[in-house]
Amino acid sequence: MRARGRGVIALFGVLVFATLFATIPTTAQETGAGVMQSDDPRNLTFDQSRMFMYGQATAESSSTWQTWTHSATNDVESDDQMSEGNYPGDANNGGGPRSFTFDGTNPVAEPLEIDNTIPVTGNIHLLIICDLEQNACTKEITVVLRLGNRDLAQQTINQPDEDNNYQFEFFINQEEVKADETFGLRVSFQKPQSINPNDGYILYLGPGESWMDIPVMAPYEPVVPGLDAAEYVSPYAQASGYNLASANSTSIMGFVFWGLLGIGVFVAGFMFIPAIPMKELSILFTGLGLLVSMTVAPVIAGPLQMGKVNPDDPDVWSIDELIKLDERPGSFIGDAFVEDYEFSIYVEYDDVFMANDGNEKISGLGYEEYASLFEDPEVPQRGKEYVQLYFSLFHIDLRPGQAVLAKSMIVNSTDPITGESSLVPLHACMDCTDPETGGAWQPQVVTVTVGGEDSERFAIQHVLCEIIGVDSTWGVYAHGLTALGLLLGGIGFWMAFRQNRQYEEEDGGDEEPDEDFEDALDDLEEF
Repeated sequence: MRARGRGVIALFGVLVFATLFATIPTTAQETGAGVMQSDDPRNLTFDQSRMFMYGQATAESSSTWQTWTHSATNDVESDDQMSEGNYPGDANNGGGPRSFTFDGTNPVAEPLEIDNTIPVTGNIHLLIICDLEQNACTKEITVVLRLGNRDLAQQTINQPDEDNNYQFEFFINQEEVKADETFGLRVSFQKPQSINPNDGYILYLGPGESWMDIPVMAPYEPVVPGLDAAEYVSPYAQASGYNLASANSTSIMGFVFWGLLGIGVFVAGFMFIPAIPMKELSILFTGLGLLVSMTVAPVIAGPLQMGKVNPDDPDVWSIDELIKLDERPGSFIGDAFVEDYEFSIYVEYDDVFMANDGNEKISGLGYEEYASLFEDPEVPQRGKEYVQLYFSLFHIDLRPGQAVLAKSMIVNSTDPITGESSLVPLHACMDCTDPETGGAWQPQVVTVTVGGEDSERFAIQHVLCEIIGVDSTWGVYAHGLTALGLLLGGIGFWMAFRQNRQYEEEDGGDEEPDEDFEDALDDLEEF
């Protein structure tokens, strides 16, 4: 019976040993375990941004102990603590340096954005015991922040707080965690050298003990419908209540045609019109009127006026530049659009989508010419959305012009309903003051319905817009010169004709009419 009992005990001992061996966490070495499990509680996400330190101590040397970290609030394979004393004959007897590397077991499957304006913070609960030295041993620890297999930053903490907690923080430059990477931590310290078996340390693990907070940015949430299609179509082409209309356009060929016609009037007039009273004045007024009204005035209103905008000015932004920008901490978008930044948006256009907002017109720009950028998956989605949300609607009729220059600045706006503050362009500010009236600034929030889905846009107020390429009103007055020239020409021909008839009557009608004058009239008629 005794032999049988010893056999049972031996078998039980083997089973216990095998169980301990099997429960040593392999995830500490195989860091790809949670990559594709987006719903795994161990994965680092915006909602699971705290990572906990876990580990497992054995009877072997502490250098062989397994340590790891992830975002789950429990781990059945982890001990609550790891500790060493100075027991004679123990594998971990004696003092000296100790270092534990807590590498992440669940690297992210896709790049994860980090707000690097917020530090990585955390806590290490470590009790270093040196009673024989009357607590005079060093309690300094070194904490190293890791990302993937590389060290990012290091901090030395001389003393813990009264509860033996070491609190740390790291500011880092990283804007994202690359796919297949995650954060880790290395903790190094000195174990006291003592003959007191109770001297050593206790490293507490798990929630409420040892952890670090990663400033993960909130996941991207689309706010503008109609931008996820493989082929870009302007939202306004699909929006109810918007109709496509042609804007004022002036072609180079038109300039050339009317310019040549005006010059031709001068040349042909002097070559073919016979000598009549007020000939020179008639030709001058007619040709000059055509040149000014059809060529000079449109050129001044169009190309020359548009040329006054310097596209190389760093504070003048085009739509293609805005599309390529992405979110940045402490900025509206990109790096330049921080609070109080003054800038201009310059857009040339041929067509606009028109709608009515009460008694006022709303102009929407489709930006079809930038379709390749909207379709490019490498272009930041936030830039695409912000162009549509803030810079595609204008609370003004843009049809008379060829371009628009909108001036604005970045302000801190507080939503009166939610109380949330955010950086926005001036025209979208919820609590700003109108610089002209001194009253409350009125943002023009327009609801655009695309495919049955509503989307709110911020239309740029007309007081911030300058329409460029509007037909010059003074150009119409030049038509009067043309009319005056034709009138003088008609009077001249009438006077010449009456004078010619008078000569015929005085001569009794015997002489033939002036052949040169008749030939000139024929040539003019053919021309």
